[in-house]
Amino acid sequence: MKRRSFVRGSAGLAVGAALTGCLGTGGSNSPPPRKSDVFADVALQETTLQIQLLSEIEIETRRQNQSNLGGGAVAALLPVGRARAAKGAAGRGTGGYSSAPKHSRHGWAIWHGGAYSDDWRDDHDDELRMADASVATLGVAYLGTDDEYENDAPGPGPGSVSWDETWDDPEGGADLTADLTGVSPGDAVREGWYRVGTELVSADGSTNYGWQAVDMEVDSGLGGAQMDKAWYVKPRV
Repeated sequence: MKRRSFVRGSAGLAVGAALTGCLGTGGSNSPPPRKSDVFADVALQETTLQIQLLSEIEIETRRQNQSNLGGGAVAALLPVGRARAAKGAAGRGTGGYSSAPKHSRHGWAIWHGGAYSDDWRDDHDDELRMADASVATLGVAYLGTDDEYENDAPGPGPGSVSWDETWDDPEGGADLTADLTGVSPGDAVREGWYRVGTELVSADGSTNYGWQAVDMEVDSGLGGAQMDKAWYVKPRV
């Protein structure tokens, strides 16, 4: 098993960190997690993780007032969508996994999702767009046991995640597979949490939108390894 830590597009990540500081980290005044259409499906068949990308990938972006951000290089790097307006929210809920809003396509719980999303988007409707995007990097990693994940779950960025397998510039519509026996510590699929992370960029590659991820819990039941809970971990729009 080969593991590598991977951080790409540092300028885009730095901008995201700067905006997080300006916008706050919680509450109804904070932006909700961004919308995105990236995966057709992520499924586990025995020990094989099957990852299917959508042919057309889109991401929600927010138009910013450059004067409020001081202009210059930071403002120039802010992602600005160019397609249809984005409204509404995929679901509602607060608290833990069972009450978190679920993604309408996949049923994954949305990290930092909540009922405030609708009101926030109504207030910022003229700033939001869905933009075409592509995957610059896709990685698969074992994150740890259930206790380790609950105590120190990583955010959407790569951070300290060490990728066990990576793909550079996979095409839209690609079908990718990862054998979890090669990702998991030991010779068999270990119970615990695994991540499929994606670094997204604009369709022409000129703007880095940062990382988002699907974190899934794998249990070994009577029928073998099975996906249980899954979180969709995305940065705020």
